[in-house]
Amino acid sequence: MPDGGESGREEEEAVRAALAELTAWEPLRRSPQLSAFLTYVVVAALRGEGESIKAYSIAVDVFGRGEDFDPQTDPIVRVQAQRLRRLLERFNASGLGQSSMQIAIPRGRYVPQFLPRQGGADAAPPIPAPAGPEGTEPAGGSGRAGKALWAAGTLALLLLLVALWYWPELGQRTGHAHDQPRMPLVIVEEFENHTADGQAMPLAVELVTDLNLFPDLMARYGGAQAAVTQADMDKSDAIFILSGVVRHGPEGLLYSAILRQMPQAAVLASYEIAAPLGADNAQLQATSAQLAMRLGNSRGPLHETVRAWLDGAGAEDGVFEPYPCMAAYNLLRWRQALIDPVRVEACARQGMGEEDSESTAIVALLTADRGWRLGADLDEGAALLEEGQRLADLAIDFEPISAFNWAARGYVAFLAGEVGSARDFYNTAMQLNPAMIDVMADYAYINALLGDWPLAQSLATRILEAEADPPDFYHTVPTLEALRRGDYARAIAQGQFMVRSLPELGAAVMVAAGGALRDANVVNAYMPRLLASERYRRLGILPALRQRIADSELMRRISSGILSAGMPLDRLTDPF
Repeated sequence: MPDGGESGREEEEAVRAALAELTAWEPLRRSPQLSAFLTYVVVAALRGEGESIKAYSIAVDVFGRGEDFDPQTDPIVRVQAQRLRRLLERFNASGLGQSSMQIAIPRGRYVPQFLPRQGGADAAPPIPAPAGPEGTEPAGGSGRAGKALWAAGTLALLLLLVALWYWPELGQRTGHAHDQPRMPLVIVEEFENHTADGQAMPLAVELVTDLNLFPDLMARYGGAQAAVTQADMDKSDAIFILSGVVRHGPEGLLYSAILRQMPQAAVLASYEIAAPLGADNAQLQATSAQLAMRLGNSRGPLHETVRAWLDGAGAEDGVFEPYPCMAAYNLLRWRQALIDPVRVEACARQGMGEEDSESTAIVALLTADRGWRLGADLDEGAALLEEGQRLADLAIDFEPISAFNWAARGYVAFLAGEVGSARDFYNTAMQLNPAMIDVMADYAYINALLGDWPLAQSLATRILEAEADPPDFYHTVPTLEALRRGDYARAIAQGQFMVRSLPELGAAVMVAAGGALRDANVVNAYMPRLLASERYRRLGILPALRQRIADSELMRRISSGILSAGMPLDRLTDPF
């Protein structure tokens, strides 16, 4: 803590100025949790409360953990402190700071240090000031030298103004062509409790914690009646308030929520979550996860603004900032034909250069996908898959508690043919954020390939119930399950969706189901696609499928159905 007296006040002001610089810095501005962490420990230290800065208090006060928080089993404070230290070190080494003090957090503790900035504002040469009243010298120099400095500065300013007037596209060359959408902020009010019997627990704090697990969302607690503050508007131009009531329903409790966009307070969506009676943490966590799954959906109303921007202004030249970049990646997976993967990789690589972990994960995904399309059996494809794995590991090193990063590592492992390892990575992602619905869809698919059908079907049912208009890849598990059971008509109906998201496997399923039903129209429509696959041609159809599918009954249905469709045996088993 700064000393008392005038010098102490000056030092405190310098520390607060340094804090303001840091929280306005883009890498920290994009991470509200890290900004809150830094603000919490700095303010506590300035108040002389350094002894109270412990992992437990940070976990409870900053990250919304419960009073039963155990730092030995939950590493969130250690992990986030590591990220914060790395960012502080980067900022302090960059020369961006103008305050005479710099903030550091020593390794092994959470109490910040306030250090004089070497070569900072105090050591910098004075900046020439405008000339004063007639007969006075300009600050920063005397006589001719001062006048020369002032004249040079004035001339530079005039040249800059002329450039901006005559070449307005200069800003587009040096920055972004237009303002890009910022990450949505959700302010969560406490739900009104209409049960009057203590059967419902307060939901808002749990929901704020769950929403902040998404890489493309911010959330804060709004109390009994939320209000938008200037600090909120500084963070985002897409601010929402979530409110609701909990009351008794036919089967227990019914949580009803409405989402309003500010400042118009227009209702964008409403949600209802049924929960069993019983005021316990397990029920609270399950209810929060269900609601977070609907709110955090990349296709939901919270991200409508950025989707519209990408469809319109976002189509212009320029590099996406991290939030639009994440939205573009989600659109690339959801609606592949409408998003240029080269632009997505360009913005992700820029974010990776700034040590943004999710940007690094996106580069890993795109790199591994290129390798898989070339073929893991070819040297170039294998090298790209190996690079994708390296980058996915790097993303986890940057942010080990990001569910998105672990899911990316799982998908890269899956593309490399390591299906068992992929399941483990996805399992970790689901534990970190059980509300990421697209990750749940991938996890269901991998468990189906490995033969864990009860889990795969349970997950697939949840995601299809949660989505009003599910994307094509959500139909993969129902398609495979129908084929495995011999329900070929249903496999064909569901498989039409699957073909658009997984063309190679989808074509094999459609030919197998069509062959089993002796449906010449289906076989004739999809047999050419099956035979055109470079992967199947290089490896043989069944050997290529066995790299992914471990369930023997599913493989039997596919092979017998394709043979019934008229496929020669050697094409099924050997390269062609």
